[in-house]
Amino acid sequence: MKNCLLLAVIALTTFSCSPKTENAKATADAHVFGVNYDSTAHMDAIKATLDDIEKSDTVSYLKKYADTAVFNDNGKKMTLAENVAVQRNFISSGIKVKVNRDYAMWSSHFNFKDSTQADFVYTYVTVNFSKGDKNVDVVFFQADKFNKDGKITEEYIVYDQSGLATLMK
Repeated sequence: MKNCLLLAVIALTTFSCSPKTENAKATADAHVFGVNYDSTAHMDAIKATLDDIEKSDTVSYLKKYADTAVFNDNGKKMTLAENVAVQRNFISSGIKVKVNRDYAMWSSHFNFKDSTQADFVYTYVTVNFSKGDKNVDVVFFQADKFNKDGKITEEYIVYDQSGLATLMK
């Protein structure tokens, strides 16, 4: 009996200590086609556009966008020139902008099945708009698509604009 027990212990020890050979191959998940990042040059570009808006610097702001950039502002499509006109309207109306620096931002790189690639930055940010003694906080979600030159080509932005109407009076 002792010999059988000793033989079983030796067999288990040998089996458990022997190198394992597997025939499994690493396979890519068909649903995974992108990577998220918490720090990129594209994110820095978005932070710089927020600084430009805060400083009312439309000249610097324009440099971050492709000439053909398209904005989808609450579902309304507009050009870069139209977007800057809105900012200049705020400036001429005396509306001040202050960006809350406690925002959520991340970047993604996608490899699509049609062999195209895209880089996006997603941002949740609260912006304070003020005019005189009135002010309103507005929460924005924006998604920005970048081209290979690092310029923004598309921007999707969603927010509740009802509070801004009180400042435009």
